[in-house]
Amino acid sequence: MRIQRALCSGLVGALLLPCLGIAQGAISDAQFIKLAESGAPGAVSGQAAIARIDPKAKTVTQVRAGSNGFTCSVTSDTHAPYCGDKNAWAWFVAGGTRQPKPPNTEPGISYMMQGGVHYETPSGESVMEKGANTKDVKAPHWMLMWPVDPAASGLPTKPNPSGVYIMFAGTPYAHLMIYQNPSTMK
Repeated sequence: MRIQRALCSGLVGALLLPCLGIAQGAISDAQFIKLAESGAPGAVSGQAAIARIDPKAKTVTQVRAGSNGFTCSVTSDTHAPYCGDKNAWAWFVAGGTRQPKPPNTEPGISYMMQGGVHYETPSGESVMEKGANTKDVKAPHWMLMWPVDPAASGLPTKPNPSGVYIMFAGTPYAHLMIYQNPSTMK
């Protein structure tokens, strides 16, 4: 229950998980599509499906069909756009509809080209909720949606100069964060 509550706020909510679509009717479909498409390079988002997730009703509404296996949406709290392949999308939907863990059995790739806000303590540790001593951090990135194990991989569990770390290590929603702007990738 603690993880589910945290998923709908703070770091995960801001980045990508729960509360994943702007509330139904808050903006027009055309505005939503334009915003959602800005989450990934045009070669990805231009052919991607666009969907809204309503976390209260636990529903997903397709706004536009796609042809490349990616789906794009927008977080409800910070309006951060993101796009993910079919495995990442399953991960997003699980979080957005408050499932205890993602159903995907293979890693997924997702993009947040505009960045997503997360919170860091003075020591640089990412935390799920904003606090008195946290700072907001926003950086363009892409993600590998898979529960990477820090002990087996040797990867860090907080942001660092290499720009790669495991966010939410030890939870079903652990994933690899890569601070590389997708707009500069070829």
